[in-house]
This record gives sequence, C-alpha cells and structure tokens, in this order.
Amino acid sequence: MVEIELLDKEIERVALNFGIPPCPAILMELANEAKKDNPNFTHIEQLVSRDVGLCALLLKTINSPFYGLSSKVNTVRQAIALLGLTMLSRTVMGLVMRKTFAHKDAVSMERFWDSSAKTASAAAAIARALPGTNRDETYTFALLSNCGIPVLMQRFPDYKETLGIANNSPDRKFTDVEEERHGTDHATMGYLLTKSWHLSEDISHAIRFHHEYTVLQERDSKLAHASQRMIAIGLLADHMVQMQSGMNFSLEWDKGRAAALGYLGLSDGEFNEIFDEVKPLLV
Repeated sequence: MVEIELLDKEIERVALNFGIPPCPAILMELANEAKKDNPNFTHIEQLVSRDVGLCALLLKTINSPFYGLSSKVNTVRQAIALLGLTMLSRTVMGLVMRKTFAHKDAVSMERFWDSSAKTASAAAAIARALPGTNRDETYTFALLSNCGIPVLMQRFPDYKETLGIANNSPDRKFTDVEEERHGTDHATMGYLLTKSWHLSEDISHAIRFHHEYTVLQERDSKLAHASQRMIAIGLLADHMVQMQSGMNFSLEWDKGRAAALGYLGLSDGEFNEIFDEVKPLLV
C-alpha cells in the first residue's frame, strides 16, 4: 500500500538544504490573476513581457509543432487568446524552471530540457487519445517529472555518473541507486519543488512516485487515480521519445511497460497506433 508523504518541517529543512528555490514571483502573480473572476490580461502580458528572454522562449515554444497553430503568434496577448490562461501559465512555469536551473554544463541541460519538452508534448497527445484524462495536467507532469535532476546536478559533482549507473541497472529501481549514492533521489526532490511551487497534489504525487511502477498494480493504492494515470502516460511518452530519437534508451520501459499498458488498458498494437499519431510532434 502506498503511503502519501506530506510536507512537514523536516522535509522543508531538507528542501532548503538541497537548494530548492522558492516559487518565483512571476508564477505567484500569474496564479493570483488566474484565480480572479476577471483576470487582468494587460497585467499578465506585462508580467511575461517584462523578462525579454522568457518572452522570447514563450513565443518560440508556442510556435512549435506541439501547439499546431495555423498562424504564427507574435505577442503574449495573442498567446493568451489562443492558449487560455491556464495553459499559458503552465508553459511559463516550465520555462521559468528551465531558467532557474541553468547549469554550468549548458549543453547537457539544453538536451535535458528539450527532451522534457518532447516528452510533455507526447504525453499531452496520448492524453488526448485517452478519454477522461486531463491533458493540461498530464503535459505539466511530464514536463516537470524529472525537475529534481537539475537540483541534484547542482548539489553533487558526480551526479551524472549516478544517472549512468541508474539508467543501466536492470534489477534495481532507479531511485534506489540515487538514494544509495546521495541519500535522496530526483523524484523526492521534484516532489518537494513542485509542492513548494504550488502545483496540484495530483501532479506532485505523480512526480514523487513516477519510478514506483507497483502503484499502477495495487488495487488498494492510496495514490489518486489522476496521479496513477499521469505516471502510466509519462512512461509511454518517455519511451516514444526514445524510440523516435533512436538514442539514450533507458531500462525504465522494460521495468514498467506491463504495468503502464495494463493500467491504461492498452495493447502493444494500440500503443503503436498512438505512437504513429505522436511522431510528428517529436521532430
């Protein structure tokens, strides 16, 4: 049975010790506007446009194949009109996190965030194909599911070596390798970060347990259905990105494939059909 961990003072102390930053002001302000009955879109536009680099990244992202827009978006106001405030806020959150965890190994981190973005696009496309799935939340989960990795990369000089060992350990859980070498793991760090940045419990719990594939098979699991669904879809999306790129294969698909497909009620053939639909988004 899964016991859901809640933040307490000890966990908050650990979060601070590992350098998890507080929620950036722009995200707090966007969240406050989104809660209003009549959001001030001029204020929202000013918030995003204030950071030239963020604004440029946002427009580049929105004009990517994932959004499938028929015409080019040139302003934040157009982005709000086309995406809606919720999706705009989630997209901005991903971009802010990318900037927050700029790392000295810029090339590796650029690949990391690009892979995260592709996985998020694939996850959202899979969610669209499966009735009863929240596409926006699934996208956000997949985008941020590995956000604990930059935290640990900044803290431990040998963390890249840990990733290599974990990715090539067929009989050990990924997070167990991290725990043994560093006393914590990226799923826990991602959970702490997304909780402190005020994401929904469904998303933060899914991030916390996204390497625990047994939660997809436990009939009495206390993990919310939405979180379980995100974990299953995230694994499918990650494997699709690896299949499309033809590189960086991990062993996670072997470990969780049966549980994920079984939870979603998909056969191998249906998985391949969805993959054919997702491929154009992964170019």
